[in-house]
Amino acid sequence: MLEIAFWGLIGLVLIGPLFMNLVGPFIVWRTQKIPTIVQFEPLSDDDFFERCTEGVPYFDEQMMDAGFVVVGNSSLHDSHTDTWFRVYWHEHLKLAGTVVGISATNQPDLTYCEFSQKFVDGRWLNVLNGNRPEAYPPLPIKQSFQFPKVMVVEQLLSLHAQLRQCLKGDSRPVDYQAEQGFAEITAFLREESDALLAKGLVKPEIDPDGKRSLTLYGAFVMTWRSVWPGRVIVLALKRRDAMRVIAGG
Repeated sequence: MLEIAFWGLIGLVLIGPLFMNLVGPFIVWRTQKIPTIVQFEPLSDDDFFERCTEGVPYFDEQMMDAGFVVVGNSSLHDSHTDTWFRVYWHEHLKLAGTVVGISATNQPDLTYCEFSQKFVDGRWLNVLNGNRPEAYPPLPIKQSFQFPKVMVVEQLLSLHAQLRQCLKGDSRPVDYQAEQGFAEITAFLREESDALLAKGLVKPEIDPDGKRSLTLYGAFVMTWRSVWPGRVIVLALKRRDAMRVIAGG
């Protein structure tokens, strides 16, 4: 009797992850699309802070104290997620920063800080402290590292500087054209979508809303990265890779 109860309990524990890993990709395949051609609508500070997640002001204050200036605010929306972001630029460091707030259906709000630097070879070096894995697998256009436990902007900046020294050496970063607003982000999203297409994760057609549909393979990859146990594995591997780079440098 106890053995039956034990295996029944195990089944109840596993049914959720099994459902998300086996059935979830088909739901994502039918409902999710990837932004490819995006026209960002700037938001005033008042509108942005009225709508963004509660954690955004915490990082915003630290960004200003670290010497960043605000480029602008905007948002992205789909059927399940509202993403609010505030973009910054540090002229001396030649470094872009973003504070992102995400409100998603059936998930707690997520707020994180990200630093992005583009180099003359066309590749980006990104460091962020989000506690969920990035939706996309590694792409040739960027190197991305996550430190979900680092909640202090200056510490995250230091980690970016260490990774840059190890990975880029004397390679020259590209200026962010702040006067062009979100043009750089728009160009990056298109480049990112094209990189996903090259990996077979999205379909080539772009719909009237400027989005590409996922292939079934892409839906499985993205779902696996966002649910247990894949989510835990991806975060652990990214953290390990970052520390190996820093230690090896």
